[in-house]
Amino acid sequence: MAPPPEPKPRILLVQCGPDRRHVDRETEDFDPERGLVKRATMTPLACATLAALTPDAFSVDIWDEELHGQLRADTELPDYELVGVSVMYSALTYQARFLGGLFRDRGATVVAGGPAVSAAPEDYRGFFDALFVNEAERTWPRFLADWLAGEYSPEYRQLDKPSLSESPPPRWDAVAADFPRYAWGSVQTTRGCPFDCSFCDVIYLYGRKQRHKPVERVLEEVRAHAALGAEGVFFADDEFIGDAAYAKEVLAGLVPLNRALPRPLRFFTQVTMNLSRDAALMEGMADANFYTVVLGIESFDAGALKEAQKHQNVRADLVGDLLRIQAHGIGPRGSFIVGFDHDTPAVFDSLHANIQRTHLPWVVVAPLQAPRGTKLWTRLRAEGRLATPRKAHSQDRGAIVLNVMPLGMTRPQLLEGFRDLVERLSTWDAACERIRGFIAGIQRPPQVKEPEWPEAVTDRFLREATAAWALTPAERQSLGDTLAEVRRTAPAMLPRAVFFLARNQNERRRHERLFTDFDAVLAAERQGDLVPDTQPVYVPATFATAMRDVFPDLFVRLSRDLPDRRDVPEASRDVLVDFVARWGEGFQTLQPQHHEFLRELCDRAVEARGGRAGTLEDAEEQALRAQARRTGLLEALLKDVRDELASWGP
Repeated sequence: MAPPPEPKPRILLVQCGPDRRHVDRETEDFDPERGLVKRATMTPLACATLAALTPDAFSVDIWDEELHGQLRADTELPDYELVGVSVMYSALTYQARFLGGLFRDRGATVVAGGPAVSAAPEDYRGFFDALFVNEAERTWPRFLADWLAGEYSPEYRQLDKPSLSESPPPRWDAVAADFPRYAWGSVQTTRGCPFDCSFCDVIYLYGRKQRHKPVERVLEEVRAHAALGAEGVFFADDEFIGDAAYAKEVLAGLVPLNRALPRPLRFFTQVTMNLSRDAALMEGMADANFYTVVLGIESFDAGALKEAQKHQNVRADLVGDLLRIQAHGIGPRGSFIVGFDHDTPAVFDSLHANIQRTHLPWVVVAPLQAPRGTKLWTRLRAEGRLATPRKAHSQDRGAIVLNVMPLGMTRPQLLEGFRDLVERLSTWDAACERIRGFIAGIQRPPQVKEPEWPEAVTDRFLREATAAWALTPAERQSLGDTLAEVRRTAPAMLPRAVFFLARNQNERRRHERLFTDFDAVLAAERQGDLVPDTQPVYVPATFATAMRDVFPDLFVRLSRDLPDRRDVPEASRDVLVDFVARWGEGFQTLQPQHHEFLRELCDRAVEARGGRAGTLEDAEEQALRAQARRTGLLEALLKDVRDELASWGP
């Protein structure tokens, strides 16, 4: 008799999530058959992709902490030889570190990756046996082979950007039974964003040049979601329409796919205001059944938008462009930021008026934050305008913690104005007014057939919402009047109206948690007991040597593209300062990602000075390279970089 096969090594992939004792991330949603239900936000795409990249020599389980709760020392689990922790946000660092210690104590090899780890690997070193920096399509299989061989590295870095054709269809079998418990499935079509907002670090992680998944692969993944019982799909792209031609190909496949389903899926993604300029895109997204899109509007003030490098939103009629998108039945989740240098206390009333005027059915507002290494962080760090409270005054790690010193108001004014604004926006009167305006403004309804909702369905929603959301009689009346008006004027839009009413309730619940200890936070801010961000940013020892090899390329690029070559020294200095601010002490030798980032920084410096990409004859290019080597400019620049960073502290 043959001996039984050796058991496969067991892997647990953990989607790191919030502490639900303090932060209830479940969303309220309404289903015409099941009524008002609570759901986790989104299926764990990263873990399912890693599972698909794992050879059959291993068995894989997935634990999503948003759905099942944070893992604790007393959580009963089988033994695992390997544990991988996916960390999406820096706010989850504490829990991720705890998981590293928990499973190492149990004898497992524990590794971590994800956007938060890629952005700041120094925050995770020592807590895990290995880290994954950047995308993992190539490094995860390499690590598993190394682990089986008995010797693996403490860090795996994917330097170049892999094609999305290398990313396999996610394996959803480990969470298939839970699909109805999620508000959204998740499919990724692109990585990278062509824009360069000063407060965003997406381009550092995924680059500015978008990469696309083959369209048929996208459609296969959507079909798989429908087969698993998903009711909606979030396209996990930072800019779904960054390449309009590709987006139209995807939409051309989604429209007939969705129409053929017994109950069409609803879709959700992130786009820029450029959507409003392309009628074919708007019609395609409407007919595919995109209920909503994240629109990073940020501000209605042109000065604030330019300050944030949100140039794609600086337009003659921002309000009109928003209404044009909504006229197709696509309800934006409008995202706004308060606390820009251009903002004064008057911004809160102005923003409230413009949001109500544009009838945005879903609104999210946040105080300005400066993530480490972004353009905004670099500028404010140099100006000595970064600080955090000395003492946290909330057990909820999701509480408000500012790190920016605003110019046009005090930090207490920013916090008070922010709270008052979101409370005014989320009242049921204000929300219902916007939702009615959105429905009334639909001029080209989506060409998609959804099941009709008889009056009994909306009556059920109103009854259940009244009880679950503790509506007052006046609030219940406001919701009832809204539903009655939609039924009278646009009955096919009732599912959308209910969808956005539920989104408003979720925002109200989020605000309640956010402001639980607000008075204590505000009191600490008024005392001014702040800790300035004076952590020094060092020039790496190997930086000067590396720059001697690459500086002629930068010099040629800037000389070619700047409108005035006299600006080359200043632009070069900006490029080198921003490079060190991003990479810091972790820099050792130039890698492909560094070259790409330097080129992006050059393009930023050119764009900021009104230039554009040009061409050079070979002889002129060679002459510029020779000039770069003999002028001594690099030595002067290196001194300027050291002096600039030294002026930042400690």
